[in-house]
Amino acid sequence: MLVTLDLTARQATRILAQAVSLRATLEIEPRPETHSALVWGRVVDRQDGQLFVDLHDSGHELALRGLYGAMCDVRTILGGQLCLFSTHVLDVVDHAVPQRLVLAVPELVQVANRRRFARKQPHEPIPVRVQVPGPHPPFLATLCNIGLRGLACRAAGRELDDALFIGDEVELEFTLPWTTDIFRLPACTCGKTRNGDDQTLAVGFEFVLRESEPALARLRAAVTDETARLTEMDGDA
Repeated sequence: MLVTLDLTARQATRILAQAVSLRATLEIEPRPETHSALVWGRVVDRQDGQLFVDLHDSGHELALRGLYGAMCDVRTILGGQLCLFSTHVLDVVDHAVPQRLVLAVPELVQVANRRRFARKQPHEPIPVRVQVPGPHPPFLATLCNIGLRGLACRAAGRELDDALFIGDEVELEFTLPWTTDIFRLPACTCGKTRNGDDQTLAVGFEFVLRESEPALARLRAAVTDETARLTEMDGDA
């Protein structure tokens, strides 16, 4: 069960300011009676009780007319934490490029830690090959941390951000310095955050659990063994 914490008004203001500063990606889920699919976009400004969200270019225009006044649930990842709020659509800009939604600033923001298990941070750069959906060639990223359920990595430039959407399933390929295995694993994109310089993208992935997935079992054993070894070393120090 996901445990959430209600933020104070001051904390919520700071979180929303951070989202605008980082141009954070929002996963917007309109209520089913108004729209049948998730919408993704980047929050670009806040003015007079309004959040301005430029929608990701999905290769075709979305039908947004029915979203006037619609209630929606919104999720984003900031600082490794899942932020949640509910709001409604004040306005839509159908014919702009990119299309835009104007959301009401929420009265309440909640935060929850998505990391259900500890993460290990590598002591040296570890390349991660990310194969995204579609005809794109693999992207190269650098591992930030890894745990039993997923990993986070960073990528330079804007190409991966433009090709990858929250909820996309990808294939990750990497090796760990303390093993000889090459891991190739399916994973789901669960969050994206662009740094303030707008040149580095942090992406969180959760491993997709499938039947008879020996690579995932080997990876979890390797991460558990290395974490135990480092814990023993810390105890001896």
